[in-house]
Amino acid sequence: FDPLNATSSHINSVVREKSPREIAGEQELQINKHIDETVLLKSNSKKIEALDKAKEAGKKEQLLRKYKKAHSLPRDNDLALTFATWFNLARAYEANDMMDEAIESYNFLANQRKHPLSRRLRINMGNLYYAKLDYSSAIRQYKIALDQTEKDERLVAHKIRRNIGNAYFKSGYIRDAVKSYEDAMSCAPDFQTGFNLLVCHLALGDLDSTKADFVRIVETPFKSELFDQDSNIFLSDTLCGTQSEMDGVKKCNNLDSYTKDADYFLLNAARLVAPSIDVNDWSAGYDWVRSVLQDRHESLAVQIELEQSTRWLKRKDFKTASKMLRALEKKLGETKAIACTNLSFISFLDGDVDAAAEYAEAALDIDQYNASALVNRGNCHFINKEYESAKECYLEAMGVQGDCAQAIFNLGLTNGMLKLPEEAVRSFEKIHRITPNNPSALYQIADIHDVSDNDEDAIKWFSVLTARVPTDATILARLGYLFSQNDSESQGLHYRMESFRHWPVDLGVIVSIGTWFVTKKMFEKSIFFFQQAALIDPTEIKWGELHQGPIEN
Repeated sequence: FDPLNATSSHINSVVREKSPREIAGEQELQINKHIDETVLLKSNSKKIEALDKAKEAGKKEQLLRKYKKAHSLPRDNDLALTFATWFNLARAYEANDMMDEAIESYNFLANQRKHPLSRRLRINMGNLYYAKLDYSSAIRQYKIALDQTEKDERLVAHKIRRNIGNAYFKSGYIRDAVKSYEDAMSCAPDFQTGFNLLVCHLALGDLDSTKADFVRIVETPFKSELFDQDSNIFLSDTLCGTQSEMDGVKKCNNLDSYTKDADYFLLNAARLVAPSIDVNDWSAGYDWVRSVLQDRHESLAVQIELEQSTRWLKRKDFKTASKMLRALEKKLGETKAIACTNLSFISFLDGDVDAAAEYAEAALDIDQYNASALVNRGNCHFINKEYESAKECYLEAMGVQGDCAQAIFNLGLTNGMLKLPEEAVRSFEKIHRITPNNPSALYQIADIHDVSDNDEDAIKWFSVLTARVPTDATILARLGYLFSQNDSESQGLHYRMESFRHWPVDLGVIVSIGTWFVTKKMFEKSIFFFQQAALIDPTEIKWGELHQGPIEN
C-alpha cells in the first residue's frame, strides 16, 4: 500500500546514465549535421559561415576519435567520417580562396590509410596547384591520380591526361603537352582535347599535324558517355566544375549543351587553321576548311564562308565579297539575314542607296530585331535627307542593342542636322562613355559647343581631344582661336604655333600668328610668317604688302 506513490517518484528521479557508445553516436550525428549545414551555407553564398561550421565539425571529429580510443570503442566507421569531415573542410577552404589550407587538408586525407576516393583527392590537389600557377606540383598530383586509376576507368584517365596536358602547356613544355593530349585522344577522343592538341601543333609550326588534328576533330563523333560520367559529384567538381579555366567550358549536363560546346571548339579551330595553312594565299585556307566541314557540319561551313567574305571586305575587295555574299543570300534563315546586311553595307559604300535600302529591308523581313540592318536603313534615309525617318531607325536599333555604337553616333549626327544640339551632345557623350578614346565623338561634342557659342565647354572638349590626337593641326588651330577669343592670348598663340609646327602651310594660321606679332609690335617675328605666306602663295599680292609694313616699322 503506497497512497503517496513514493516508490514511483523515487524511481523516476533516478536518471540512467548514457553509455559511451551512445555518446559517441550522438557526437557522430552532430558532426554529420555540421557537414550538412556547411553545404547549405555554401549553396547560399555564405562562405565564411560555412567555413566556421566546417572547422567546428573538424574539431568535434578529432575529439570523437580521442573519446573512442579512451573508451576502447569500435572504430569501424572512423575512416569514412574522417574523410567526410576533412573533405568538407577542404571544400570550405576552397570556397573562401584559401588554397594553401585546402591543400593541407587534402594532404592530411591523402596520407591516411588508402581510401577508395583518394584519387579524387589528388585531382583536387592538382587543380588547386594549377590555380596557384604551380604547374609542376599540379602535374605531380595528376600523375599520382592517374597511377591510381583502374584500367576500366577510361574516361577518368582521359580527363586526367587532358589536365596534365594543360599544365604542361601552361609551363611552356608544349611537346610534353602534345604527348599527354595524344594519349588522352587515344583513350576517348573529344572536341576539347582535340582542340588543345591542334593549338599545340599550331604553336610548334607543324602545319601538317595541325591539318590532321582539324580533320580528326571534325570526324569526332558525338558521344553522350563523355558527359554521362560527369553526373558523379566528385568527378564533376574536380575535373570540370572547379577549374573552368582548365577545361575551357562549363560541364556538359545534356546532349544539347555538349553539341554547343562541340560547335564552339570546331568553329574556333577553323578560325585558327584557315589563315595559317597558306601564308601566300589566305583565302585558300578558308576554302580547305570549308571543304572539310561541309559534309558533317554544314552550318559551321556556312559560318566560315561568311567570315571569309568579311575578310574580303576588310581588304576592300568588294567585288569578291559581293560575289560570296550573293551566293549566301540564296540560303535561308539567319545566314540570309547576315548576307543581306553586308550586301546593304557594300551597296551603300558603292553609292547605290536604293540597292542598299532593298537589302536592308530584306534583312529586316527575316529578322526585325537586326540592329545592323536598322542602322543600314537609317543611313539610307540620312543620305536622302529624310532625317526624321533616319532618327526612328537609329532609335529602334538602340532599342534592340543598347550599346550599338553606330546607331548612337549616327543618331547624334541626325540630331545635329535636325538642329537639336542638346540631344546630339547627349548621343555623342554616350558614345564617349562606351568608347572613351574615340576622337570622332570628342570632336563632334567640341564642334557642337563651338558652333553654339559655348566657348567654355568647347575649350574643355577640344583640350580633351588634343590629348587623344596631339598632332591634328586643325584642332590645335581651333583651340587657339577659342583661347584668343576668351582673353587667353598666350594660350591661343601657343596652340596656333603648335598647329603651324605640325602643318606649316595653313595660310589662315600663318597670317593670324603674323598679325598677332604685329599687334604686339614684334615686327621682326611677324616678318618670318608673312614671308612663309608669300612662299606658299606667291601670286597673292597682299603678302608683300603685309611683309612691307613690319619692315618699315
